[in-house]
Amino acid sequence: MRGQWPKLVALAAVLAGSAHAAPADWVGSDKCRDCHPEQASSWAAGPHIGSTAALGSDKRRQQCLGCHATGEAPAGKALFDGVGCESCHGAGAAYAIDDIMRDPPLSAALGLVDLGSRPAKERVCRRCHQQELRPKPFDVEAAWARLPHGGKKVTGAQ
Repeated sequence: MRGQWPKLVALAAVLAGSAHAAPADWVGSDKCRDCHPEQASSWAAGPHIGSTAALGSDKRRQQCLGCHATGEAPAGKALFDGVGCESCHGAGAAYAIDDIMRDPPLSAALGLVDLGSRPAKERVCRRCHQQELRPKPFDVEAAWARLPHGGKKVTGAQ
């Protein structure tokens, strides 16, 4: 029973309806790196890590930080610069515990977004990569293939 407490606490949070993102729910990409070093290293070499810097002098504009940072922006504070792991996979405090990550249904119930399907990629990527904001068409599958960890399944502890 001792090793089951994280799962029990997480289950209680789901049942109580308290699994919504708040500032404390965001753990940052460094926490993800602990279990996913290969994905984190390749992410660090990709375009998303520098998205806040790409705003230049506009980086203080709250409406831009919703896509160019990680956290609650534009409704709240951008907690981390760049498009980090949680920008796509969801705020991680509830599912980042190793025992929970090894339980895909539970980690999904606690907010881990699995990007293994085309509809999931379309839904997540198009939150920011909107056609009306781009000079040329955005092809989710082609962009995904260019992502450093895009060809790998990154959900669950590796």
